[in-house]
Amino acid sequence: MTAVRRRLSITLFAGAGLGTTGYIAAVTVSTLAVQDITGSALQSGLPSALATAGSAIGTNAMSWLVPRLGRRNGLMLGYLLSALGAALAVWATSERRLWVLMVAMFFTGFGQASGHLARYAAGDMYPLERRAGAISLIVWAGTIGSVAGPALLDVSARTASRMGLPDLAGGYLATAVFMTLAFAIYAVALRPDPASLVIDETPRLGGGPIRVTEALTRPNVRLGLLALVIGQVVMVLIMTGTPIHIRNHGHGLDMVGLVIGGHTFGMFAFSPLTGRLANRFGRIPVIMAGQIVLLTAAVIAAITPVQATNVLVAALFLLGLGWNLGFVSSSALISEGLAPEVRARVQGLVDSATWASSALAAVSSGALLSVGGFQLLTMLGAALVLLPAWAVLRLRRLVAVRATV
Repeated sequence: MTAVRRRLSITLFAGAGLGTTGYIAAVTVSTLAVQDITGSALQSGLPSALATAGSAIGTNAMSWLVPRLGRRNGLMLGYLLSALGAALAVWATSERRLWVLMVAMFFTGFGQASGHLARYAAGDMYPLERRAGAISLIVWAGTIGSVAGPALLDVSARTASRMGLPDLAGGYLATAVFMTLAFAIYAVALRPDPASLVIDETPRLGGGPIRVTEALTRPNVRLGLLALVIGQVVMVLIMTGTPIHIRNHGHGLDMVGLVIGGHTFGMFAFSPLTGRLANRFGRIPVIMAGQIVLLTAAVIAAITPVQATNVLVAALFLLGLGWNLGFVSSSALISEGLAPEVRARVQGLVDSATWASSALAAVSSGALLSVGGFQLLTMLGAALVLLPAWAVLRLRRLVAVRATV
């Protein structure tokens, strides 16, 4: 069965990489598409926020369907809805229909939900001592999307032009293609269903089957949820505000690309190492390390003059790395001690809360930047990081922490 689990993990990795590529392509062109349709940048952040809302609702809906349809069918449904949403976005961009584009981006977010839930599908197939590593492999697939998504925009724009479509419609064409490929790969190769290979270690951990509402009160779930939400909010607040901060001080898109590229590299590139650290030293120590790195990144960004672009690149890289440390470790932590029949539902609810908070942070970032400037934004992020640290101090004796099992 080890070979089967390995093959399924590779399949999940491939689908997540394709889906992330398509999602990032759509989000990248969405702000420009809204500006072209409306003639203003005022509403440019709404498509990204709606896509994130789609991810939040999609994770909840798909996790509810897991006991009924299985992991495989749930993930495939997310990619299918995303492909249809991207196809609708092509039409909306061509016809300059803003409200249709908003609806399309909402459904495009379902593909990102499948990509995020794939990490749990992989992790649940392995015992505790290997679970964080399996999760980190799927998170690592985001590296593909962070590089390939923006890189495909020029090619896809030329393709759209040859088809008589607006250049920006090409980004959505690419999204539709990649989401469809992810759907097809899972349809063909994700067999048997990963749900049939879930490892149930609940009795050995001293617990029994419980209801979802009870599971959400468990210390490891509460701590994992808090760390995921705060890490996502801090990362999105600062990441969203940084490009505006840089451009407002005279830097061009080349510098924006360099800073955000360093950030996304930090978010995904070291995922396999994060998984190994979480398995070796335990989930909570790595979560705490992530909070320290996030705090350091926020403070550096706050005190660095905008002219010191190399330091800003380093700060945003650390912001991504801190997010990664918390994201992988917290994802592993919330599943510990939960019976398979409630595990998928809890994972979906936790992810829904995480992406909902992410959407709120994305919308709030611009307002906070306008009111108090970049320093307010970054120092607020630094202050929020203290919440998971406080929770660890309160809950550390109640959470079963294992360096090795």
